[in-house]
Amino acid sequence: MKQTMKRIKINLTSIFMIALALIIGTNASAQGYNVESMKIELEDNTKNDIDRDYTSLLKWASDAKEHPKTANSEKMWYYRGVLYLKIASLNNDLSAANPNAIRIALESFNKAIAGDVKEKYTKLAQGNLLNVAIGLYQTGYAFYTAGDYASSYKDFADAVPLMQYDVDGELKRKNLTGEFLEQMMAYSAMNNNEDQKAIAVFDKLIKNGSLEPSVYVNVSKLYLKTGDTAKALEAITTGRGLLDGDKSLINAELDLYLKMGRSEELIEKLDVAIADDPGNTIYYFARAISFEGIGDMDKASADYDKILEIDPTFYDAAYNKGVMFLNKVAKIVEQLNGEYKPSIIAKKEAEINILYDLAIIQFENVFQNNDEMKLGDKTELAGTMKKIYARLERMEKYNEMKAFEEANK
Repeated sequence: MKQTMKRIKINLTSIFMIALALIIGTNASAQGYNVESMKIELEDNTKNDIDRDYTSLLKWASDAKEHPKTANSEKMWYYRGVLYLKIASLNNDLSAANPNAIRIALESFNKAIAGDVKEKYTKLAQGNLLNVAIGLYQTGYAFYTAGDYASSYKDFADAVPLMQYDVDGELKRKNLTGEFLEQMMAYSAMNNNEDQKAIAVFDKLIKNGSLEPSVYVNVSKLYLKTGDTAKALEAITTGRGLLDGDKSLINAELDLYLKMGRSEELIEKLDVAIADDPGNTIYYFARAISFEGIGDMDKASADYDKILEIDPTFYDAAYNKGVMFLNKVAKIVEQLNGEYKPSIIAKKEAEINILYDLAIIQFENVFQNNDEMKLGDKTELAGTMKKIYARLERMEKYNEMKAFEEANK
């Protein structure tokens, strides 16, 4: 009897183990079914992406990811990536409800490649990572235009390593390159006031021989902002070496020399620039200021005259010329300090009046004709003109400027 009972126990245990194996096998099979169902639904060419059964797809993807039998499956990760890539591209309520879809796709394809020992899905995943790169660029650009520069920097940065898969140059032909993405990273950092971060990206681009002039111009500005004039000049010099005829680099170099106060070197460079582009009023304007800086007022005046000959509406030139006459007045007044000889004083007073007459001609041009002048600047100019009119005893004009000044205080 005991033997019979023992035999029955053995049979019951065997049956239990068989049943357990069947349950486990069925469960594992179900997870395989989930992945295969994803594959079938996603590759159904009779449906447009908008019409796919995303409710079921998301459930299958979630269940397969959580189950230990399929959690590390390269096939699961690949089709999970395809699913979320499609969701990211829908531009509807579903994509809005899954704002991280493009990042889930990025993670999924990378994990599919990492676990794909037999490389069954590697090339497919790499190809889809190019679509992820496009998606990251689009979200990055949306963040950029919205002023969320920290997020745009991250999206552009995460897209950069994916460009290695553009082996056929498909995205390059559409002007989406790693260099372009890095430029957008730098601009994002600049706009976010992360100067050192932007400099690091620009320096990398320069090291790689970028032929984009704005890279050199912008990093030069950033170095100048930090007070490193040597680095600022080095960046522009490097850019000029690669792109000698680029006007933006020429202008940046001239501006840099002007800000550094290196007037004589700047004048030499401006001479060359003007010879190459004799109608460029900006070059004449910069040279006029440089001539003033070294005290050569006659040449400065000649350049201001040339500007107004080319463009009579270049009112900054007229204003600067008027100020230049006032500066001459100030020097004469300084020379008269302590002078008591009437004949000398009378002679100098006559010179002063001539200079005031020349100055007021320029200021009248600006005051009467510059419609774009800010009211505050115009009011300040009216105050200066009022004093000159008083000195010249032109009381009608004096009263006119006085009334304008008081009306706009």
